[in-house]
Amino acid sequence: MPMVISALRCATTLVFVVFLAGCAFGTRNATLVYPPKPESQTVPVAQAAAAPVAKNIALVLAPFSDQRTDKKVIGTMRNGFGMRTADVVAMNSVPEWVTQAIKTELENAGYSVATTTTRDGGASTVVSGEVLNVFCDMYFNYTGQVSLLAKASKDGKDVLNKNYSGEGSAGVAFAGTAESFGQSLSLALAVAVKQFVSELDKNLTGP
Repeated sequence: MPMVISALRCATTLVFVVFLAGCAFGTRNATLVYPPKPESQTVPVAQAAAAPVAKNIALVLAPFSDQRTDKKVIGTMRNGFGMRTADVVAMNSVPEWVTQAIKTELENAGYSVATTTTRDGGASTVVSGEVLNVFCDMYFNYTGQVSLLAKASKDGKDVLNKNYSGEGSAGVAFAGTAESFGQSLSLALAVAVKQFVSELDKNLTGP
C-alpha cells in the first residue's frame, strides 16, 4: 500500500509539472483590485461586518509614491521545472491601488478621509508613504508579497514612520491566471495595510 500511495503521488506531481509546462508562456495582464474577493460570494447575516464607529478625526491622505525598481512587472510565471517563462504586468496604477486600499481601511476604521485633491482645511493629520514592493511569484503555489513605507504626521510632527509588509496566496497555481495573481497581491496588501491602520489607530486614539 505505501508503494501504491507513493506511485500515485509521483504520478500526480508529474501531471502537474507537465500541465504547468504547457500553460506557463504568455504575459499575464492583471487588474489589481481591493479589497480581496471573499472565498464565498455570500456572507451569512450573522457574520456580516458591523458598521465602523465614526471617529471625530479627519485625515488627509496623500498619494503613495512608487519606489519599486521595476514599475511594470508585478509577478512571474514559472513552468513545471521552476524556470521563469513569462511576466505578469498590472493593467492599472499600482500606487493608486495602494492609496485607495489605505483609504478604504481608514474609512473602515471610522476615520473621515480626504485626499490631497479634496483637502479638508480642518484636518491636522496627514497620511503618506511609498510603495516598496508588489510582486507575486508562482511555482506550485502563488506567493504574493507587498511592502510599504507608511507615514503619518499630526500638526507637522511625525506620529508614525514604519515599513509594513504582507504575504498572500490564492492557493495552488493550477493555471497561472491573471486573476489569481491579482488576488494573491490583494490579500498581501490587506495584511500590510491593516497592520498600519491598527498601529495608527493606537497612536491617534490611545491614551
